[in-house]
Order: sequence, then structure tokens, then C-alpha cells
Amino acid sequence: MRALILLAILGVAAPASAQTAQCAVTEILATNAKKGIDPKLDRYKAKLTKAPFSAWDTFTLLGEQTLAAERGKPAQARLAGGTLTLLFKDKMAVQAGRARLRFGVELDNKQGKRSVSTVVAIDSGEPLLIAGEPYQGGTYILALGCSAQ
Repeated sequence: MRALILLAILGVAAPASAQTAQCAVTEILATNAKKGIDPKLDRYKAKLTKAPFSAWDTFTLLGEQTLAAERGKPAQARLAGGTLTLLFKDKMAVQAGRARLRFGVELDNKQGKRSVSTVVAIDSGEPLLIAGEPYQGGTYILALGCSAQ
């Protein structure tokens, strides 16, 4: 009890209880095959039709899965394009009714080469699209949407 009071007096936050973020991980192949957007990707249509994604005209769903990421513990998922490691760092202030979530994101291709290593802050429930890795004659896009209470 004294430690919590002392932390409050010093302006230091007491350690928060473990939180878990639920993440939807969607893999997309972008090409210029003139076939449009896969109907299973309709929820991303607004993002895929704007720059820089408008450089492609065909988007195909490669795979989709959910991943639970507990704060401070790396969570991994095997993907068509390689391996994803997420580290849920923290939940920041709520803005416009949504919490901002901070994640470490690492993406290794099938050969084990790291293609993405970054820290991102995203609105809870709003997908982030990461693109750029060449894949099967097109470009690999990873859509990451996470939410936490």
C-alpha cells in the first residue's frame, strides 16, 4: 500500500494489470491483373483504392487469422509470407472515442530475413496496412487491426 502511495506522490504510474489485445491479421497479394478487389476484402476497400495502394488494381486474400497479444509478451503467427511477431506495448489515451494502442511489429519473410521492424500506434479497431515485400509476382500487404478494452 505504501509503495502505491509513494508512486502516486512521485507521479510514477503503478504497474497496470495485464491487458490483451485481439488482433485480426490479414494477408493480401496486390498485383495489376485487372481483377479488382476480392469480395472478402471489402472492409479494406476504402484504403486499397487510395494512394499508395492505388498503384495496384487487384487485391487477393492470401490468409486471415486472429492473434491474442498479451501486453509485454511477444505473440507470433505463421503467415503465408513468413512470420509475424507482435509485442503489445501499451494502451495510450483515448482520443475521439478510441484508445490508441502501441505495438512492436516484426515481419520475417520465409527465408528468415527481417523485412519489417517498427513500432506503431494505431487506433483500436482501425486497421494498419503495411506493404512492400515482393511476393508471388506482386506485392505482399499485411493488414493489422487490433482492439483492446
